[in-house]
Amino acid sequence: MKFLIHETLRTLNTDDVFEFGLSEITKSLEYDDIYEAKAVFRRNGKERTHKVPGLSEFDVVRGFMTYIGINLRAAAKNDLVEFDLNGLTLDQYIPLTKTIREIWDE
Repeated sequence: MKFLIHETLRTLNTDDVFEFGLSEITKSLEYDDIYEAKAVFRRNGKERTHKVPGLSEFDVVRGFMTYIGINLRAAAKNDLVEFDLNGLTLDQYIPLTKTIREIWDE
């Protein structure tokens, strides 16, 4: 699967590896005015997928970030996982590539 966004996070206090990605955004096959993509969330190779819909491509990216943020915060809270975020807190971290990050800042 080709990803628009793909990120790998290592942890500081466990051997866990988290990966997440967003497939390319396309028009919905079911609804003409909806975009959608597939979000993938992996923890140590165990994969969960989630369909992310939105009225625009931006809504899909925002929905993806919300989905990933919820999953990462749950792991940090429930499993006491500490992520290696290069000095950022989990609230400051936005899982985006540089290109998408530049678009977001505009």
